[in-house]
Amino acid sequence: MTAVASETAADPDSDGPGLYREGRIGIWVGSLMLLAMLVAGALVPALSEFHPNELVARPLLPPSATHYFGTDQLGRDVFVRVFAAVYRDLGVAFLGVVIPLVVGTLVGIVLSTLRNGFVVNAINTLIEAINALPLLVLAIALIAILGPGLTSIVIILALTNWARYARIAQTRAAVVKQQGFMEAVRLLGYSRTRIYLRHFLPNVSSETIAYGLSDFILVIMLVSGLSFLSLGAAPPTAEWGVMMSEGRPFVRDAWWMTIFPGLALCWAGVALSFLAEGLHRREQGIS
Repeated sequence: MTAVASETAADPDSDGPGLYREGRIGIWVGSLMLLAMLVAGALVPALSEFHPNELVARPLLPPSATHYFGTDQLGRDVFVRVFAAVYRDLGVAFLGVVIPLVVGTLVGIVLSTLRNGFVVNAINTLIEAINALPLLVLAIALIAILGPGLTSIVIILALTNWARYARIAQTRAAVVKQQGFMEAVRLLGYSRTRIYLRHFLPNVSSETIAYGLSDFILVIMLVSGLSFLSLGAAPPTAEWGVMMSEGRPFVRDAWWMTIFPGLALCWAGVALSFLAEGLHRREQGIS
């Protein structure tokens, strides 16, 4: 038994410090990858001699020293267009995560404090109904009402995705309310406002924020996927989904039109995956 215990203690991945170190590494890697993309997204369009929508050369030129990612079917520089899309895709995804996160977290906390059974049951029924529907199907149905566009995608995510965060916040709030520190701060005589803002809200929101980072990846895919289906951004907008859709008919002879926007999308997804996993492992290491 002593030998087994020694081996377990010697294994850095089986203890808190090991998980904490792995989490920090993941956070650093993800942050650096994301920062590199954001810097490139700011500098490349600003410093390049080509405009994202400018016809600069013959169509379908392969990658070269002049046009690093080649040109598209209209003769636009793919390199500039890929990085011009960074803030558009990440910005829409950011709004599509932050708005539901804030709304859903507040709704979940309020639900955990309400005493009116009818109101709580009605809101819970609404949450269950929204969460029962696949997000992509729900988004396509609402786009038929609102019309295509990036603004419509943000509105749709705000109207629907809050329910997932509300359920997470409500579940987490029920656990936090039973924690010993909540009873301790009540015995110390702190005001109800201070208890909820300084102790209750941070402990509940940490759970929804962790989910939000993972959800960020899915939302980026959703934004690009809807644009690929001509339900999001519309040509000639420099957007990864639009660019992949435009390159689809030429994928055999001009693979660069589809591959490079796809690689940018993958880079963003991997960066956010490192961040989300790193934060999760760090929390495990702390606890």
